[in-house]
Order: sequence, then structure tokens, then C-alpha cells
Amino acid sequence: MNWYVLFVMGGKEEKICEFFKQENIHAFLPKMEVLYRKQGNFYPKEKLMFPSYVFIESDLEHTAFHQKLLDVKQKKKGIIKELKFDDEGTPALTQEEKELIEKLIGRSKVMKHSIGYIEGDQVIVTDGPLQGLESKIIKIDRHKRRALIEIEMLGRIVNLNVSLEIIKKIGL
Repeated sequence: MNWYVLFVMGGKEEKICEFFKQENIHAFLPKMEVLYRKQGNFYPKEKLMFPSYVFIESDLEHTAFHQKLLDVKQKKKGIIKELKFDDEGTPALTQEEKELIEKLIGRSKVMKHSIGYIEGDQVIVTDGPLQGLESKIIKIDRHKRRALIEIEMLGRIVNLNVSLEIIKKIGL
């Protein structure tokens, strides 16, 4: 299966994703569960992981997919462009990037929140999709239960603000 990434107009991601599904093309929007505080309690809410991007999973080779995309662009407004790695049309996502996103979002296509603790100055994630990716964490906000992670995506560094609940801090 190949993954293709489309850059679309902001706010139109859901409509474009639904349109592709009606055309029998498997489109999805990677989302993440973020904990929001309301009246002293935390509640999960889904948020787009990559705003203005639609991901497509297809058996089509890149030339056949590009032709299909041209047909779809005539029917549906809001698609700006397909992201490509090079001029030959190679899909923008490398295999490593695809595997990392799959690890983060799982089958549900929604990244759940992670749980961990701090020992000294090191973060240890005990549960959730960030487990094993501690080296990617660059900042933690314990009060908001968020972590800033840095990943390489589409040939550039992308910072994501994801849910991470720190349950305890062990000083050394």
C-alpha cells in the first residue's frame, strides 16, 4: 500500500476526506487525542495532527494515482496539491515516516494520550504511542499534560504538541 499526502485548504479537510471515501478511495486524517481542562477535570478531545493535510492509502502506483487525482480535482474544490518527494512523482512520505505515523496513530487513526514519569531529568513513557520515542520529546508542560515532540516529516522537522500525562517525578 502506498500513502499519498495532499495539501488542502484549511477547514476543508473533513469534506475532502469524505469526498474521497465516496469515490472509493481510502482517505484519512491522522488525529490526536488531547486532554482539555474544563471545570477542574480533564476531558479528551480529538484534534487534527496535521492540519491542511489529507492522507490517502492506495494500491495505485504514483502515475495512476496522479491521473486519478486530476479527475478528482475537477470535481472537488479545495485540493491545492499532492506532495511529492521529487519531480518524478515519488510519494512524499518515506517508509520510515509512514511507519512512525502508523506507530503513533495505530489502526484507529487517532493518537491516544501517553502516560509516563520523570526520573531525574529523563522522561520515561510507560504507556501509549510515545513509548520508545522518549528521545523525540523536547519539552513537557505537566500542568496542561502535554509534550512537544520533534519528528521529521515530509523532508522537514515538525513539532507536534501531544498529550502526555506525567504521573510522578522522581528526583535523583
